[in-house]
Amino acid sequence: MDGINRKERAGRIERSGVNRRQFGTLLAAGALVAGSGWPLPASAAPPVLRVRIGSDIGNLDPARIFQIENQTVATQIFNGLVKYDEATNAIVPDLATGWEISGDGTVYSFALRGGVTWHKGFGPFTSDDVKFSFERVLDPQTGSSYSGQLASIKSIETPSPDRVVITLKEPNSGFLHKVSAFNQGWIVSRKALGEIGDKAFALNPIGTGPFVFQNWAPGREVKLSANKDYFAGAPKVEEVQFRVIKDETAAAIALENGEVDIFFGLQQPEVIQRLKGGGLVTVLDRDANHTINLVLNTSIKPLGDVRVRQAIYHAINRKALIDGFFKGTKTEASGFLTSSFQEFTDQVPLFPYDPAKAKALLKEAGVGSFSLDLVAPGANPYDKIVVPIASDLAAVGIDAKIKVLERGAYLQARNKGTVPTCVTGVVGAPDPDSPILSLFAKSSFPPGLNTAHYEGIEDMIAAARQAQGDAARKEVYGKIQAKVMGDVPVIPLYADHLFIAHTKKVSGFVQNSLFTMSAYPVSLLEA
Repeated sequence: MDGINRKERAGRIERSGVNRRQFGTLLAAGALVAGSGWPLPASAAPPVLRVRIGSDIGNLDPARIFQIENQTVATQIFNGLVKYDEATNAIVPDLATGWEISGDGTVYSFALRGGVTWHKGFGPFTSDDVKFSFERVLDPQTGSSYSGQLASIKSIETPSPDRVVITLKEPNSGFLHKVSAFNQGWIVSRKALGEIGDKAFALNPIGTGPFVFQNWAPGREVKLSANKDYFAGAPKVEEVQFRVIKDETAAAIALENGEVDIFFGLQQPEVIQRLKGGGLVTVLDRDANHTINLVLNTSIKPLGDVRVRQAIYHAINRKALIDGFFKGTKTEASGFLTSSFQEFTDQVPLFPYDPAKAKALLKEAGVGSFSLDLVAPGANPYDKIVVPIASDLAAVGIDAKIKVLERGAYLQARNKGTVPTCVTGVVGAPDPDSPILSLFAKSSFPPGLNTAHYEGIEDMIAAARQAQGDAARKEVYGKIQAKVMGDVPVIPLYADHLFIAHTKKVSGFVQNSLFTMSAYPVSLLEA
């Protein structure tokens, strides 16, 4: 098949949802549910898993991906060399069947799985695709936010199609996390990128995963079909539909009515309680691997003064945020790591809510009243929690101006590195090096995610990579946590706790701690 036809197969984007005439016809036939206006499934239809997402997707390219909805859809499409066991977070084989590490910890040799093919006829997966994927992330021209995660790579060699050898600049005991199936760890096809092009690939991705991207109806849904040739066996459902339902109450009604099967991104405390109390669906919860933070840009006055940053920390009533806004569904965080990391420590400087102390620190720093933009993405709950934070800051003389940006604009603003603050969480791997590199390393300066422009732990990051053994890692990462929290480039607002709900038809589902989900193990029971 020629390149044009392949592009057509890969590139179909459905831009029309149910139009007004179709909506009226469906409504008259009683084929719509009150929750969100989605058609009821036909009784004889093949098994289709319908998943609610709270925001539309925008970019599924692993080199540039951001936002949990994008990452959740990409989870179905791509593989990594290794991946996380969803229940235990243990690292297990994925596209690599095994690996060897040199005695000095600098050379990783991966044996690749044979017989794996790319979706939509783009040929066999080989070691060259691995080399292409990682070098593409590292290429400054790509502008990847995750280049810092792979910065320890010195060279990548492909001695054969089924073997790839990665040499590091220095030992890195957490390197397998960097090549796990998430963000920069997802492997893409050199051939597909070359034929489709970077821009189009972002919403026409080609992977090796259990589901194949089919189409995207902007603002409405994403459809994936089962990969019958998946190397681990065909999925148990024929299709996955990710349906955009922003309002959580409407999403809850849709779930209870059987209009969707899984409620992803369940955040609103009232909705959580309603679903738990109703008894119609199953509600799961699990500690996340991430905290939600207010990032303070240390390159902008007066935030360059640590006393000002500490004052802001003292000014924010985080307990009231958790008890009042979240009604106890989140927990307090002493640092940027959660207790789910074995390297976690709570032996860090603390700045409890104390408006008087905040005012004293501002006075000591010679800073009077000043204006400060609070930048948040336009998604629940981030666009709402900035309201009480702004109120707290006003009480100590800081005129906080709330700026809620659409997700794409939010990421662009962070990439420029000029926003004074932003609300963010770094979801993903249960590896402390991941949030540390993203948030605090010079290699992640914008367009990376170090929006704070913080560079106070460069030598400690290098020491952490070389630490061998659990005790050594815990010691060095403990020092990093103490140093960072004393310098306050970020304020941990809360430790996230994840909720997800599904109907009684859903079987085999496993909730992970990465704030994504996998449809692969799911089957649908007969009603």
